[in-house]
Amino acid sequence: MVNSYMPVLRRENEGLMLRVARGICAVAALAGFTAIAHAQEDLPGRVGRIANVAGELFLAPQDRPDAWSPVGINYPVTSGDNLWVGSEGRAEIDFGAGQVRLAGDSNIHVSRLDDRNFALFVAQGRVSTRVRVLDPGDATRIDTPNAQVAITRPGLYRVDVSPDREHTHVVVREGEVNVLTAGGVQQVLPGQSADVDGTDPRYATVQNGIGVDGFDAWAADRDRYYSARANGYGSYVSPQMVGAADLGQYGTWSQVPEYGNVWYPNDVPADWAPYRNGYWVDFGAWGPTWIDYAPWGYAPFHYGRWVYAGNRWGWCPGTFVARPLWAPALVAWTGGPGWSVSVGVGAPVYGWVPLAWGEPYRPWWGRCSYGCWDRFNRPYAVNVAVVRPSSPPPAFYRNWSAPGGVTAVSSAAFVARRPVQENLVRVPREAVASAPVMSSAPLIRNDAASRAVAQRPVNAPPPASTFQPAIARQAPQSFPRGNAAPSEQSFTRTRPVTATTAPSSQQSLAPPQTMRGAQPQGVQGTLSPSQQAQGNANATRASRQPTVQRDAQSTAQPQPQQTTRSQPQSGQPPQSQQLMRSQPQAVHQPHVTPAGQPQAKPAESGAAQHPTERAGRESAAQVSPGDREGQRQGR
Repeated sequence: MVNSYMPVLRRENEGLMLRVARGICAVAALAGFTAIAHAQEDLPGRVGRIANVAGELFLAPQDRPDAWSPVGINYPVTSGDNLWVGSEGRAEIDFGAGQVRLAGDSNIHVSRLDDRNFALFVAQGRVSTRVRVLDPGDATRIDTPNAQVAITRPGLYRVDVSPDREHTHVVVREGEVNVLTAGGVQQVLPGQSADVDGTDPRYATVQNGIGVDGFDAWAADRDRYYSARANGYGSYVSPQMVGAADLGQYGTWSQVPEYGNVWYPNDVPADWAPYRNGYWVDFGAWGPTWIDYAPWGYAPFHYGRWVYAGNRWGWCPGTFVARPLWAPALVAWTGGPGWSVSVGVGAPVYGWVPLAWGEPYRPWWGRCSYGCWDRFNRPYAVNVAVVRPSSPPPAFYRNWSAPGGVTAVSSAAFVARRPVQENLVRVPREAVASAPVMSSAPLIRNDAASRAVAQRPVNAPPPASTFQPAIARQAPQSFPRGNAAPSEQSFTRTRPVTATTAPSSQQSLAPPQTMRGAQPQGVQGTLSPSQQAQGNANATRASRQPTVQRDAQSTAQPQPQQTTRSQPQSGQPPQSQQLMRSQPQAVHQPHVTPAGQPQAKPAESGAAQHPTERAGRESAAQVSPGDREGQRQGR
């Protein structure tokens, strides 16, 4: 009898264990899904800034590419933004790990800008890029209509694209790049340039020698600006904090026992207060974002906390963080339709107060995980173990009692981007105590009338996001240098089709990701090395050659042989250079290090040298093909 019951008991126990196991798996899956969902909710922690402007600069977000609007210093820049510089203008974008400089008539699209990736599409014009930080896991690249430039080392680079979008000229002053075309990958070293011609080129022509023009001289001056100020702030804040380079010129650092390092702005009025000399804009998913008029007014309003110490306002950067988290504004909101101060002004009235040391920042866009919460608050003495996102807001803010601590404007002025200083609503001290605390920021309507968006400027080109590149390229399986950005961080640039372009049948038509309207998805290229037999003695080496793959709809194409033309040079190329050189008309395969042999290390560039102005010099993007060939022979 006992034995007859054992199978039944065993089956019951097995069924119970199976149900328990299923329950554990379900809980684990739910927890994993929740963790992934929280991670996907976080907006990028890095946002660029317009750091320098001369002439006209216009911006159009990707979801409204025809809504060109003039922008100036301190305007934020993120993924999806189109930028166009007028014919006589110049502009600089600081993205933390470096700077991008634009010459007149440059038309670009910021394809991707987040914590680890920076991608730029140059539809037309001249772009100089200084990359200062390229850590493992970072990826920086520049797309053009007929090529892709993968930056594999910190350095100084220039990319020119002709107005007809059929010629790309790449210059490497410092660093190293890989130029990707349909025929393969070619390495360009310091002191070299590469030319890519045609709408669907198979190779790039690499040669020694580079030129200099006035745009290079201006870029060199801007480089000296950052280099000269690096020692003035590097011990207080991270060099990757956007806008930090201006702090030493416009303020003074001091040590305060309670707050640590404190920065005080110089030459401000006696009644000056933070978040008052500027205006508010609607910055996509982030919502209301502060734009300050002061030349130094970026870092202190998007990082840290403000305190009133020593009878003046000071900014606290907090604990040193290598990559601090960007915020649209670090304030708490008060007011609304029921605020008594609205009487005589017109309801509603909105007010804000700068967050003080130890006060938590609550992202009002509602998309911040616990890791995001920690990064926003832990460096500023907020006890994140006690103060959680679900905790009620403080009943009192320390800066309410500071002179100018509360700033308020009418709803009409807030929505219309009017200067705050000129539209202040005076708030009596007794009204501050009764001010209702708002749980989120007020809304800014996104229509053109409320934001006073300018119409498309005369002679402005179509936004760069409306152009389709010749092919959607992917990174090679590996980079030739050990510290290059890993291939898994690469991404393929795809853009929507518009009536102005006729895409190839083999192009990917997936829309690009934009941070303004929605959280971006991870974009990673699928790597596939070429395995093609060449039918000659080089078959083994050719089978190991990295290739450029089209999108999933494309068909495999045989890799053509690469033609390189040697140019007369005034000096010998670097001894360690491994690029193939030949007589004119000679045909060779692109160089790949044979199996089992270590790749020679290219010669390192020397100390950074800044180019000087040469009057009358034209860039490669402005010279006809015949004149360009003559200039090459002249060099």
